Amino acid sequence: MNRQPHSTQDPIEMLLASIAAPDLPQALVASRVAAAYGLNGSWRRLGGEREQNFRLVTADGAQFVVKVASLAEPTESLQFQIDALEHVAAIDPGFPVPRVRRTLAGAPMADVADEAGRSHALRVMSFLPGQTLLDQIQASGRSLGAPELMTLGAMSGRLARALQGFYGGGAPKRMPWDLKNAPRLLERLHVRMPERIKQVALALLPELSTVTTQALPKLRAQVIYNDFHESNVLAEVDPAFGVKGVIDFGDMVCGPVAQDLAVAIASLIHWTPDPVFAATCLARGYQRFMPLEDDDLAVLRKLVLARLLLQVGIVSYQSITNVPGTSLDDLQTLYMDAIERIAEVTDAAFVAGMLPSVVPFSTAAADARAVPKPTLLKQREAVLGKTYTFYNEPLELVRGRGSKVYDALGTEYLDCYNNVANLGHCHPYVVDALTRQASTLNTNTRYLHAEIVRLGERLSATLPSHLDTWIFVCTGSEANDLAVRMARAVTGKEGIVVTENSYHGNTSVVSPLSLIDYDARDRPAWVETVPPPNLYRGLYRLSDDDAGYKYAGHIDDAAQRLKEKGEGFAGLLTDSIFDANGALVPPDDYLARAYSAARRHGALTIADEVQMGFARSGTHMWGFQAFDVEPDIVTMGKPMGNGHPLAALVTRREIAATLQMKGGYFNTFGGNTVSAAVGNACLDVLWGEDLQGNARKNGGILKVGLDDLLKRHELVGHIQGRGLFLGVELVTDRDTRAPAKLAARWVRERMKALGVLVSSTGPFGNIIKIRPPLVFSDSDAARCLEALETALEEVPFHLRSATV
Repeated sequence: MNRQPHSTQDPIEMLLASIAAPDLPQALVASRVAAAYGLNGSWRRLGGEREQNFRLVTADGAQFVVKVASLAEPTESLQFQIDALEHVAAIDPGFPVPRVRRTLAGAPMADVADEAGRSHALRVMSFLPGQTLLDQIQASGRSLGAPELMTLGAMSGRLARALQGFYGGGAPKRMPWDLKNAPRLLERLHVRMPERIKQVALALLPELSTVTTQALPKLRAQVIYNDFHESNVLAEVDPAFGVKGVIDFGDMVCGPVAQDLAVAIASLIHWTPDPVFAATCLARGYQRFMPLEDDDLAVLRKLVLARLLLQVGIVSYQSITNVPGTSLDDLQTLYMDAIERIAEVTDAAFVAGMLPSVVPFSTAAADARAVPKPTLLKQREAVLGKTYTFYNEPLELVRGRGSKVYDALGTEYLDCYNNVANLGHCHPYVVDALTRQASTLNTNTRYLHAEIVRLGERLSATLPSHLDTWIFVCTGSEANDLAVRMARAVTGKEGIVVTENSYHGNTSVVSPLSLIDYDARDRPAWVETVPPPNLYRGLYRLSDDDAGYKYAGHIDDAAQRLKEKGEGFAGLLTDSIFDANGALVPPDDYLARAYSAARRHGALTIADEVQMGFARSGTHMWGFQAFDVEPDIVTMGKPMGNGHPLAALVTRREIAATLQMKGGYFNTFGGNTVSAAVGNACLDVLWGEDLQGNARKNGGILKVGLDDLLKRHELVGHIQGRGLFLGVELVTDRDTRAPAKLAARWVRERMKALGVLVSSTGPFGNIIKIRPPLVFSDSDAARCLEALETALEEVPFHLRSATV
């Protein structure tokens, strides 16, 4: 039954009107609870603005809150709250919200009649012990720092995530705290605000009206809590900060996710000196569970201002009209300070710090307390044989975070080599996505699941439109293997063309295409090579304006050789950074001419993005996009899962269909539910933290520093690469360009001793490869450059001229 009486009151006044709490005798309520719920014990009255509340402690120590609703409170609204609480408890059982206690008959609520015989809704919920955040802060006199704000933002986002699938009816239609009502309320309220804020409010009204009427309806929406503030959050401040509970679900509405975050920001930013910084911390914490979209960020500042103005306006109105329950009045000055500060900044400046959205501050990884094992290498060899290890003295790494890894002694190393952990080691947002999905379901792609569809759709949006069909696998080797199979299925030919000294994987199909790993004399007849487009020491160099044309011309020659051997030309497999050749950047026209040559001979073009994909170049999501080409097949791997084995191939629908008709393909673990969730989390971080921009910025800083070393150190012959993939080529003589392989190996080992991990690569092993995670900072760049310069200065004299 709807308890809301009919009224002809002005709609604005109705929105602002306070629903007074009832005042029933405690004995009457206790008797009804005993009858309906079978609960008896000691009673104590609690405060309440819209409901009469009691705390009940039973003989066995169980604690409950008993809530008696006003006659003016619609029953549907109360049921809406109950349904939401039960939904949160089912979706996220560990989230600390009150649990609904049902009656002995199993009903979600009962009723109790007052002395006039009028029926009030009666609810019983578990009591969450603890003090409110407001009480804790005021008692301690402390402000909130970044970690505390991050924690609060994360709890707000976690609650939003738990409510994401809730579609219960009964959301209140008249809610003064719903931001869609803000403009019309503020038109009335601004005249009653304190003088210092009236003009600010008046100036903001037009843009707030535009946002709420035009932008808000277009944003993704759901049921939102809409009330995450210091009086509804139970917290512990000392000795360690933590959220113990969230109470009072009476302000829930159906609204945009951005509004939910805006409410939390507006309610909590005044507990630190800089409200913009506080907003940044809250937003980053929130997005650990609910990543924001560009459209959300675009309106966030205005929504925060709307909420702050409502807080000032409504409390001012209640104070003037003598409405009880104006406990927020003590915070008015803090709200007005925040309004003035935020009104001064632009929308872009307000959200600029939120773009690295998921994890804003470096958090030390937990100490693994490992003990070095001197015999570990021998034990490994006994189990694995003489497998490949980095460095003369292999590292025993036990943990990592961001751009740093740590050995068993606790020594920190700056990782300037590992592009597998593209987003940084052990990114907590990705780890959380992995563990959540792993604890829910992990199965293969024969079953329907939304995560893999979402992953494919999101990746497709970054690629040419003709690349529309995905096959998910576990490694880049598998992706390249499958690409070769597709090229052969479509063309009916066998031959594949790659560059000399290339690397494309380790399956039985692509191992022969990885000439870096074996003697070229053992190359099978179906493999043909062309010279890599090396403008420093290749056939055609920087001074040759036709270098791109000439390098691409070798593909025609390779095609002819394959034809003469009866293999035919099925596919051209190439990357856009030529990693095994030392991070080569080809001439601008090379890839376009190479693709044209391959297509003239009926071959498919395959872009291997295992190394340069996922924004490493700093300018593009995919390496090939810098050269204005559109491949037939794109393969990707390593960085796709940030260390989780996830890779993929995307191609045209007709190419995939041809393979399907000729036997098809299935991969048990490719695209499993956990991998798909990880892939989506990685995209959230990659785009949310603007890591492409970071690669462009800090890759540029690193490149400038390397160019400076080139000027001052004769050992450095050439700097090459793009973004955060750079090669430093060492030579014994700049005129002859003789490779300094032994010096490069020495530099690699010395940098390791200095706490910076790099590798040496290239056909002659003389190129220092610098390929760090995309979270690489300017201070990381400075540390890398310092270690490299120290190593270059200390190279022994006899190694400076050694070429073997």
